[in-house]
Amino acid sequence: PEFTIDDVTNVLKDLDVNKASPPSDISPFLLKNCRSALVSQLTFIFNRSVSSRTVTLQWKKANVVPIHKKGKRACRR
Repeated sequence: PEFTIDDVTNVLKDLDVNKASPPSDISPFLLKNCRSALVSQLTFIFNRSVSSRTVTLQWKKANVVPIHKKGKRACRR
């Protein structure tokens, strides 16, 4: 299954610009608002990744921030 330009455009259009930037430091605001200039290249990159069955190391990284809900803030093990 390949990604189409419409698939990628729809995902970029629906990005929440208030969420934190990924480790790549490319802001969701930039991706959403510049999607028409980026969509062809991103579609190519995503399809190349699927066809080669590889995912770059940068795509595997994430920033994880714990969110305290209630009770003590001590770490539980």
